Amino acid sequence: MYMQRRTFLRAAGLACASPMVGVRPAWAAATSLPQGPITVIVPFTAGGSTDTSTRVIMRQVQENTGLNIIVENRPGGGTRIGTDALVRAAPDGRTLALATNNLAFNETLYEGKLNYRLDADIAPVSLTHSTAHTLLVHPAVPANTFEEFIEYAKQNPGVVTFGSAGIGTTNHLCGEYLKSVAGIDMLHVPYQGISALMPDLYSGRVLVLFASLVTALEAARDKRMKLLAVTTEKRQSQAPDVPAIAEFYPEYAFSSWIGYMAPGATPKPIVDGLSAEFVKAVKTPGIMEQIPGFEPLGSTPEAFRSFLKEEVDTSRRIIQSARIEL
Repeated sequence: MYMQRRTFLRAAGLACASPMVGVRPAWAAATSLPQGPITVIVPFTAGGSTDTSTRVIMRQVQENTGLNIIVENRPGGGTRIGTDALVRAAPDGRTLALATNNLAFNETLYEGKLNYRLDADIAPVSLTHSTAHTLLVHPAVPANTFEEFIEYAKQNPGVVTFGSAGIGTTNHLCGEYLKSVAGIDMLHVPYQGISALMPDLYSGRVLVLFASLVTALEAARDKRMKLLAVTTEKRQSQAPDVPAIAEFYPEYAFSSWIGYMAPGATPKPIVDGLSAEFVKAVKTPGIMEQIPGFEPLGSTPEAFRSFLKEEVDTSRRIIQSARIEL
């Protein structure tokens, strides 16, 4: 069960081989771009890190191409509302949607209930960027290191509560995954979004959150919380002294990834053209400094599709092992 694997980097690496910003990779030679304005659906509320990163990247694409790009928030349903809107749109490249881990999770969580088929109704465009999650712990927990936290959780089964933005979200699966590999018992407390959770986390009503790196760094900096580990395969440059969970449990690695997708019947030259522009945007010098905590990727459509298939298989094993049901 391995959510950020070497295949994650291989998928991005196909596009990263482009020698310089402004030069299209060879695979994008015969491409075109949509005519007219483009709407990018973000299946989350405005103002969060995922929404913000999309707006930064789309501004760069707009600057590079002259296209008019509108970001539209359609939250709800574990990203299904936004995805449903995408698959109903005309396949002309003028409607895109943001894809995250939830796209893979939903294949298992809502099996047989989705209004689309992932392999036929969605055209992956590019896997563009990712961010680490972290083990963020309230000071009430008597543990100052990851090892101490695991020992405390083992000695106090069911006492440690971990919050999430809802059942089946990335925060939730991060926690279930750690429970599985470490053999600990933590109580999951789902909320209706991160904004509803944070006051209870800071007050100690909930003791743990598998938070984004940006959120965790801010909370740890002012001593409100303890940052004990990151969920990625390796330590993060923004927090080099914080260990990766994989240092203790090599099978554990989990990142939040972000990409973009089009309706399934969108012509390949348009998909390839958009993909090339997204790669160019995330490789623009200084772009990632505008969205700290994220790492640039940039992949071909084919690599994104292969990566997505593996993510579906991996998340299915985690969800079924943890017996997560909606």
